[in-house]
Amino acid sequence: MKRLPKGALSWALYDWANTGYAMIGLALIFPRLYKTYWGSGLSDADQTFWFTLTVGVASFCVFVLAPILGSVAELGGIRKKLLLRFATVGMVACAGMYLIGEGDYVLATLVYLVGTVCFYSGNIFFDSMLDRVSTVENRHTISGLGFSFGYAAGFAILLMIFGVTTFYEKLGFSNVGDASRFLFVLAALWWAVFTLPLALCFHEERKHNPHNLKRTAALGLKEAWATLKDIIRNRNILWFLIAYQCYIDGVNTIITTAANYGSTIGFTQNQIYAAFFLVQIAGVPCALLFGVLGQRIGPRKMIFVAILIYLGVSFFGAFIDTTPMVIFGFSVSEIYILAVLIGMCQGGIQALSRSYFLSLVPPDKAVAYFGFYSMIGKSAAILGPMLMALSALIFNNPEHPVLSTRIGMGMISILFFLGAGFLAIAGRRSKAAASQPL
Repeated sequence: MKRLPKGALSWALYDWANTGYAMIGLALIFPRLYKTYWGSGLSDADQTFWFTLTVGVASFCVFVLAPILGSVAELGGIRKKLLLRFATVGMVACAGMYLIGEGDYVLATLVYLVGTVCFYSGNIFFDSMLDRVSTVENRHTISGLGFSFGYAAGFAILLMIFGVTTFYEKLGFSNVGDASRFLFVLAALWWAVFTLPLALCFHEERKHNPHNLKRTAALGLKEAWATLKDIIRNRNILWFLIAYQCYIDGVNTIITTAANYGSTIGFTQNQIYAAFFLVQIAGVPCALLFGVLGQRIGPRKMIFVAILIYLGVSFFGAFIDTTPMVIFGFSVSEIYILAVLIGMCQGGIQALSRSYFLSLVPPDKAVAYFGFYSMIGKSAAILGPMLMALSALIFNNPEHPVLSTRIGMGMISILFFLGAGFLAIAGRRSKAAASQPL
């Protein structure tokens, strides 16, 4: 790759920065502590209710706010300013998790809502900044670079989690729970330190906005409605967003259910943690590779490749066995093979979806359009869980308790088939639009 454009490296480092919250606040530590510490006084049913309510409300808030925030930033030309403000509040909320006492699940819920909404809202502005640090010639490569940094950070953070929770006594903590809570402070510091390059090096030309915050918000809502109507009229964008809704729902479902699915099938906790490491290791070079290949042969083709791999993941996951496979004389757990396959395409499909969408939207309205892109991306873990729940009802068999779970994993493939079909339609629409006389 040629020399990076000015600001590209500092922009990509934000993917490294916010991975601290993604790994500790969203994926690994908060769900575990909510069950064992903050919600320790609740019954299993009440814990499940409050935790799912917490995650659902956070998702709904982002779903509602995303288009409006995108339009407000577009009107004011204040992407960087809003990103830094949301990120700062998110960092404070993240660090504040350490101070919440045992059994105080209500306060934990409220702080999580603030941190998570700020995390995802900041990503709206971050994604749309891609147009300022890239050109048509390197857009997909730089998008892949960002996700590659994110996976590298994920690997480093997994090592940090392992070190802090394993050697907690040597670090001065009385128990592993206190050490786990301190990880939120480390995540906030990680987020803050690695956001500094973007804060110092990314420059954005401000647009004149004579209105106060209330009036700007009202105009943002109006602009969001106008953007939605533009999306409906622009069928190639509309069909791509429908395709994105389908296949990213499958991707997010696999991400959010992987640990639980592995435990249900019979893999050990150590095997599951090792699989998470492998996803991060494979994700670093493969996210960048997908970006480079997307730049050379086209992002849609590489998105199709990623969808095809995910189809294999869905089917392979449905039949996965705890008995190791023998490959070239070595005994290899099948969950490790599955993890490598996921790591190969997870970052690539996200990176190319982001850069491909940017190539479709009007350059002067990128932030407003990314509000709807982020709205779909945040809400896209609905259809997959519903398919898995439906399979549990239909195929429940007490004599084979994991059968319905396996079938549910296989049913996720439906989302990838639909995503590929709608993506093909979006491509035909794009070609038809390009062939129209001016």
